[in-house]
Amino acid sequence: MSRRISALQCALAATLTGIVTSVAFAATSEVPTRYVQFCAAATAAAARADCVHVLEMGSSDARRVLVLVPGHSEAAGIFRGAGRYLSSTLPDTQVWALDRREQNLIDSSHFGRDGELDYYLKSHYRAETDKTASYTRSWGLAMEIAELRRVVLAAGAGGRRVFLGGHSSGANTALAYAAWDFDGVPGYRDLAALVLIDGGTHHAFDGEGYTIHWLTSVGEANDKLANIGKKTSPFTGDLGYVWQVAGAPESVPIDYQLAADYALRDAHGASPLQALLPPAMRPPFRVTNAALLGWLLTTHAPAPDLQLHAGHLDRAGALRDWINDGPADIDEVASIMAQSHPAAFEWYWPWRLSLDITAIDPMVDSPITRRLGLHLAHTKDIDVPLYVFQTGLTHGTVVTAAKWVVANSRIKDHVYVTDASMMHLDPMFDSPGRNAFLRTVADFLRRH
Repeated sequence: MSRRISALQCALAATLTGIVTSVAFAATSEVPTRYVQFCAAATAAAARADCVHVLEMGSSDARRVLVLVPGHSEAAGIFRGAGRYLSSTLPDTQVWALDRREQNLIDSSHFGRDGELDYYLKSHYRAETDKTASYTRSWGLAMEIAELRRVVLAAGAGGRRVFLGGHSSGANTALAYAAWDFDGVPGYRDLAALVLIDGGTHHAFDGEGYTIHWLTSVGEANDKLANIGKKTSPFTGDLGYVWQVAGAPESVPIDYQLAADYALRDAHGASPLQALLPPAMRPPFRVTNAALLGWLLTTHAPAPDLQLHAGHLDRAGALRDWINDGPADIDEVASIMAQSHPAAFEWYWPWRLSLDITAIDPMVDSPITRRLGLHLAHTKDIDVPLYVFQTGLTHGTVVTAAKWVVANSRIKDHVYVTDASMMHLDPMFDSPGRNAFLRTVADFLRRH
């Protein structure tokens, strides 16, 4: 069964059924929420320990669990608003948002405290470098999938139905899990369905202008592994690259969280952070704390995949404020991004993880994937329902890529939803009454 749903159809259906509402994420603040550790060993205190964390949202009595994997440089907190909404709207559903092991490395001890600007911008925090974290050079997709399976199996305890999804490159991870061979057991057998949010494999991001160049030989894979060993840092620093600012890999994630914290504390006060940011990230006029956060994420986002629609800058004034009239509420964006447990952004993204995500993009088992320890043996056998949501980021290639997966597997039940007016971060942040993703994924979960 195939279904295609446009944004106009979503809005019409929601209006006719009374779903459209002005309810914001804040109305779901009473949803039970826990930040839970999953470790391979009984105890694990060290940052390098085999542990991940999960933000659990909703009733522990729920019989359906949606496990969500964040994308590149994203952390579990990116799903806080959407997860609380879905678990509130569907009381028999819990949402579990994964934090990868890399989040054990961050120093969030001073966010929200007096002196946080000095602590983080004058490098008093505990930073991870090649000298302290060289062991992370091997942290790739095989490790993430193994840790994700620990979470999926826990979610499915007692016969609960597990839906696995992800945003952006987290969607790649969800598909890889479904195709993975766990000592003879296909990953898709753990799952009731797959949920892909503006991401996927097989050239899903081509329409954005970001083409993943597939590896062509085992020799090329070996060369890339050797290059990772020679790099000055185990981590990519991709957010800094997108902004074209120098600094440690964690610098831009820190800037985002500081901006969110000040917007949460004093939305309409003059921003003390503005003058301390790198020049490329500073507005050319004085702004309030809310306006600085809006500038970074909406008005002046460095790339469409780091953008959401949260309103616009006031057009005049000695101190420019933020006009909060977008599908996303800037106050709620601040509330979500100011959190530390979990945070919304990941500080440390390993080079090895980027290599492995490139290697799985064709979604085929090959000498290259086997050389990298990536066990994609079951793509053609995947038979669980598939939900795909596509924003305007890729101009259609997310759905095109998903159709390739369907054509090369046993998937029969698939739903494709497109809202080209949304940008990459909008599905997690737009308020429910203006969010086609939340409306349609809720319907998908309810029907399955």
